[in-house]
Amino acid sequence: MDLYRGKAKTTGDWIVGAAVVIGEKAHILGSESLFPERPAYHRMAMGCGIEDRNLQENGYEAAEYGWEEALERYEENFPKWIEVEPETVTRCCDKHDVPGNVLFEGDVFRNPDNLLFEICYGKYMAFCPGDREWMENVGFFAVSMDAANLYGVKEPMPLGMTEEYAFLVGNIFDKPELRQAAGQEAGQDAAQPLLMPAT
Repeated sequence: MDLYRGKAKTTGDWIVGAAVVIGEKAHILGSESLFPERPAYHRMAMGCGIEDRNLQENGYEAAEYGWEEALERYEENFPKWIEVEPETVTRCCDKHDVPGNVLFEGDVFRNPDNLLFEICYGKYMAFCPGDREWMENVGFFAVSMDAANLYGVKEPMPLGMTEEYAFLVGNIFDKPELRQAAGQEAGQDAAQPLLMPAT
C-alpha cells in the first residue's frame, strides 16, 4: 500500500495512511491499529465451552454477550476515514533522512553543505547520457533555490541516498517560508480532481 499524509480538517494533525481525493474532498484511512478482518462468531462452540466447564448457567447467552462486548472494543480501534485538507495530501517517497525520519513530498531537508532542498513529485526533465538528451520523467526529485543561487543548478535533482546526507527541517505546509519555489511545487499534483492510489 502506498502511504500518503494530509492535515486533518478538524484538528490540523498530520494523518498518515491510504488516501482518496475526489474533487474538493480528501480522506485518509488511518488508525492506531489495523486488523485484517473481523473474526466469525461460533455460538455453539463458545456457549458449549462455557456450560461444559460450569462457568455460567446459560453459557450461550453469556458467550453472546461477551462476543458483543469484544466487537465493541474492536470497533473502537477500527480504521476510520479522516477528512483532510486536499492541498496537503502528499506521497511518501519511501526514503528517510539520517536520523530516520520518513520523508514525504513537501518535506524540506538540509544537506551537509547547509543547502535546503524541497522534495517534489511530478514530471521533470533529466539528462540521459546513453541517448545524450534530456528526457521527461515522473517521480520524486529535489529542488533548491540555494543550489540554483550558489551553483547555477536549476534543474531538479534525484533524491539519492537521503539516509546518508539529508536532515529534515520541516515541510512547506507548516513552514511556508521553507518552500523552494523552483518551477515545481510539492502537492500541485496531489490535489488533482481524482486521486485514488492503489492499496
